[in-house]
Amino acid sequence: IAMNVKFIIPARGGSKRLKRKNIVELYGNPLIYYAINACMKSKHYDGSNLFVSTEDNEIKAICAELGASIIDRPRRLSKDDVWTQDVLRHAVKTFNNEPVDIIVRVQANSPQVTYNKIDECIEKLVSFDLWEVFTVNEDGIEDAAIHVMRKRCVYQNALSVYKGVVFTDYTDVHTADDLEIVKNKMLNRKNDNV
Repeated sequence: IAMNVKFIIPARGGSKRLKRKNIVELYGNPLIYYAINACMKSKHYDGSNLFVSTEDNEIKAICAELGASIIDRPRRLSKDDVWTQDVLRHAVKTFNNEPVDIIVRVQANSPQVTYNKIDECIEKLVSFDLWEVFTVNEDGIEDAAIHVMRKRCVYQNALSVYKGVVFTDYTDVHTADDLEIVKNKMLNRKNDNV
């Protein structure tokens, strides 16, 4: 089935607990590099369907250099109290009337994210005809790393029915302690693959 997939990585500049977290360096790369790289390795990436939504000029420059398209996010949608859903709605509006079936939201501060998990989420959505699929940790708690949804879900104001989950062992980076946890997890993963 031909599907029109758009990858969106929200990445605002202001973060309180870990300053500039989306571009903090991890193993020689800014944190957001890992999300961009995972999206680009997905079998649903077509060379032009990956977007970073940000208001921050430094993040824009880094992401453009990494090959992502930039959605210029208004400052009003870059505050602490703004829901990701509002950011996604703004992003989808910038696509004008281009066909979009599936939105893949990947979090900039989840550097363990892999294209395999992104593709698993998309496949589960399609195979089971779901509305949304998101990643959860081993306790079943949403980790927010990947959230795949049908376009109509971007505009709904209620909880979806027809949801599915994919399990991960991801740690979202919000603090310096989280960064250390992720460093160790990624180092162990590298060592396991040697």
